[in-house]
Amino acid sequence: MKLVDRRVFIDALPEDVYELLTDARLLVEWMAPIARVEPWSGGTITWTHVSGDTVAGAFVELIPGRRIVFTYGWDRVDVGIPPGSTTVEIDLRPRDGGTDLHLVHRGLTAQMADAHTGGWANYLARLTAVAEGREPGPDPLACERVPSASRSTPA
Repeated sequence: MKLVDRRVFIDALPEDVYELLTDARLLVEWMAPIARVEPWSGGTITWTHVSGDTVAGAFVELIPGRRIVFTYGWDRVDVGIPPGSTTVEIDLRPRDGGTDLHLVHRGLTAQMADAHTGGWANYLARLTAVAEGREPGPDPLACERVPSASRSTPA
């Protein structure tokens, strides 16, 4: 198994970044047009992209302004990542009036880690824009389908 490991600096307070990650009304501003978030341990987190692909999981750990851990997977069987089968850990640390965000997505195959590295880079850039009060612009991945596990080249 492989993982995705991404770090970004966001010029916004950790508490504000945390809210963008745990409030469905704010998640839709940068991630996907449909989201459901129950921000408590065991609560669900789902979002659906314009393509119709849906991520589904549950919160494992929530420390306001500091840490978010949730399970993660896709509703499409051919993706090969069933809902709740992988784990996303997001740590938020204050620095210079902003936030160091560290995301680790564990439990992916090499091919799916490669595909998700690009996806997380895109969505963390969009999160950063919204957190910093900028318009994220059109989502270049909005209509893309998640690659299936059998595809030889990740999207």
